[in-house]
Amino acid sequence: MNHSALRRLSKEDNIMMNRNSVAGFAGVFAGLMAGCLMASGAALAEGRKYAVVDMQEVILNVEEGKSARADLEKEIKDKEKDLQKQKEELDKMNDEWKSKASLLSEEARMNKQKEFQEKFLSLRNSEMEFQSNIKRKEQKATQAIAVKVAGLVEKIAKERGLEAVFESNSAGLLYLQEPVDLTKDVVDRYSKEAKKPSAKSKK
Repeated sequence: MNHSALRRLSKEDNIMMNRNSVAGFAGVFAGLMAGCLMASGAALAEGRKYAVVDMQEVILNVEEGKSARADLEKEIKDKEKDLQKQKEELDKMNDEWKSKASLLSEEARMNKQKEFQEKFLSLRNSEMEFQSNIKRKEQKATQAIAVKVAGLVEKIAKERGLEAVFESNSAGLLYLQEPVDLTKDVVDRYSKEAKKPSAKSKK
């Protein structure tokens, strides 16, 4: 049986996305919002009023972001348990094969090898499919929040007479001298808007 294919699956093979998903969740959000909020450098050159928003901080603090992240982490944790169980079964199968290999016929060994490889590939495919599914859910959640936050930032900027709002973690933003930070204002406004009754609930 192929030794590399039958290596004992280690803990490092698990989908350890618990912490990574949090960072990725905020990172995707920041990337989506950068295009919505970045103004041209001309606004600064002309001495106009500007501010910054830390989108990662926003996504980590608004209730909708917290809820979506918690749901994803629970789904990841549950899936990890299932995958770990499957890996333990493969380990057991591998150990049993090694202990009985010398007693099996060539045909029996080939059948065992085929069975193991099929289960091994099925597990790998399941892992990759799950990771892709989580990414899709992250993107869907961030896009929904991004639309709401973009509107709130525009409202706050107009209320304060700002002409440029920058994403503070943008790769294109190298330096701003003591900018107004709207991050807390955006989080507070988002929470306030979320508590308002929807049009459906008023009917």
